[in-house]
Amino acid sequence: MEKESKIFIFETGIKDGVFSENKKFYPSYFTKNDIRKQFLQTKKNISEKYNFNDKKIFQAYQKTENNKLDYENGKYIVITDDLIKEDCWYNLIPTDIFILSKKVKDVVLGNQMADCPILIVEDREKEVTALSHCGASYINRMLPVDTVKALIKEFNSNIDDLYVYVGSCAKKENYIYDKYPFWATDEKVWKDLIIEKEDGFHIDMNGAIRKQLEQIGIKHIEESPIDTITDSRYYSHRAASMGKKEKLGQNFVGFYYKQKEK
Repeated sequence: MEKESKIFIFETGIKDGVFSENKKFYPSYFTKNDIRKQFLQTKKNISEKYNFNDKKIFQAYQKTENNKLDYENGKYIVITDDLIKEDCWYNLIPTDIFILSKKVKDVVLGNQMADCPILIVEDREKEVTALSHCGASYINRMLPVDTVKALIKEFNSNIDDLYVYVGSCAKKENYIYDKYPFWATDEKVWKDLIIEKEDGFHIDMNGAIRKQLEQIGIKHIEESPIDTITDSRYYSHRAASMGKKEKLGQNFVGFYYKQKEK
């Protein structure tokens, strides 16, 4: 018998405002203080909309080609009360994966996104959940599998108790490169999932995630059907780069543990 989910998952979009302080998403005349003020208001509005504390949002400080962070692939951090600061958003913790237990109250785990899928893996038996930002280059280095392994290592999770949600993202029909992508270095990961057609190379991130997870025995996988490139409700870097300036911005995908009604 399938156990009921204990988490609430939410996704923000264009109508919620830009979930970022990157100056490229704001008018050129905005000062740093203007941007901070608007972002904090956006964060607060979203927290009121989805009923959580806007000061208790954690996002992993994930390594990229540009930020020179250096940690072992698949690094994970379990959220504890001692990590909760005045505003957790600004508590930058270098890691790939965050894990949250139901025992830690009123905390949100999430990540900014504009085309990349956010992976949420809930252990409904142990009541712990892991989240990771799984863009194409991270899928290439097997981050979906590492996210599951983190739960198994830290909490001895049983594969059969794990339920996966893959958030809205760019879909293979519209996620197209004119050349074979440079980050696709693992042929096994992308076999039959990067397909060359007349208009370019179609990239199936959903398929690649699903393939990795099914190979290690995950049975419960839910995928958002929303394509951020074409859906007018979502920001999309890909769509913005193709001239749709209204799509320039950052969404946010997150979750928190539901509390019992008082």
